[in-house]
Amino acid sequence: MEQVQGYATPGIGWEEIVPAEPHVFGREPRLPSQPGPLPVFRRPDSEIDGADLGGLTVRAASVRGDMHRHYGTVRQDAMGLWQDNDRILLACVADGVGSKQLSHIGAATACEVAREHLPGFLAQAADLERAAGCFMENIAGDINTRAAREAATPDSLSTTFLATLIEDLPDQSRHHVTVMRVGDSTAWLLREGVLSPLFRPRGDDDGLVSTSTCALPRDADRVEVQTEYLHSGEMLLLCTDGLSNPMRAPELCTRLATWWSEGPPSLPEFFRQVSFRKRTHDDDRTAVCVWRA
Repeated sequence: MEQVQGYATPGIGWEEIVPAEPHVFGREPRLPSQPGPLPVFRRPDSEIDGADLGGLTVRAASVRGDMHRHYGTVRQDAMGLWQDNDRILLACVADGVGSKQLSHIGAATACEVAREHLPGFLAQAADLERAAGCFMENIAGDINTRAAREAATPDSLSTTFLATLIEDLPDQSRHHVTVMRVGDSTAWLLREGVLSPLFRPRGDDDGLVSTSTCALPRDADRVEVQTEYLHSGEMLLLCTDGLSNPMRAPELCTRLATWWSEGPPSLPEFFRQVSFRKRTHDDDRTAVCVWRA
C-alpha cells in the first residue's frame, strides 16, 4: 500500500489510510510521542485553531511536549485569537514557567483576558511604550486576582506572554503589526522565503545572551515592543520557546520557511508540522501563523 503523508491516494479506500507520524529532525528522540498518565490538572493535550478573515489567514496550534506527555504533567502553554470590529486581529501566546506549579493557569489567564484590555491599549496607542506597559500591567493584575482565587502566590502562576495586534490599513496594501512581550516567547517574519526574528535575545553588557526569564505578573514593567508591516505573501509567526529554541538549527528553520512559503496549510497538516520531533527539544510548543493574502 502506498502512503503519502497519511492521505488517501487514487484507488485506495479510506479504511486503508495510515495517518502520518510527526516529522523527525535529526536523531530519533528518546521519549515516545504518546500520552502517558492523565495530569492532575486537566487541560487538553493539544489545541488547534484557525480563521479566514478576508485578507488574513490564521493557523494556530498548541502541543503538549513529549516530556509532559511521558510524565503525565499538564501542558503549560496557551494561546488566544480575537477579532475586534473586523479591523484588528489580536493574537497571543503564553508559556507557563516550567518550575512553577500553577503556571499553566497563569498562561491560560493571560490569553483569556487580553481581549478585555484591548480598548485601553488602543486609547493610548499614540504613546506605544506607555500603552504596552499599561496593557501588561492590567494582565498582570488579572493574574494576581486569579492567584488569590486559587489561594496561591502570584509567583506560582508565572508565565511569559506575547501579544500582537494586526491592523488593516486604509490603503489596503498592507497590515500594521504591533508585537509586545514579557519574557522569551517571540515573533518571526516570513519574507521572501526567509524567517527572521523580530526580537533579539536579551544580553548583558558583554553581549552574551541572558538565560534569565522575565515573566508575568512579576515583570510587567519589562515589556518589549516591535512594529512591522505585513505585505502580500508574507507571514507573521508567534511562538513559545518550544518552537523558537529548535529553530536555531538551520535545517529546521529552513524546512518551516519552505512549508509556510507555500501558503496556509490545512488545520491537520499545520498541527502535524508544529508537532515535529527533535532530540532534546521535548517542551510544549505553541505557534500562531498569520498569512496576508
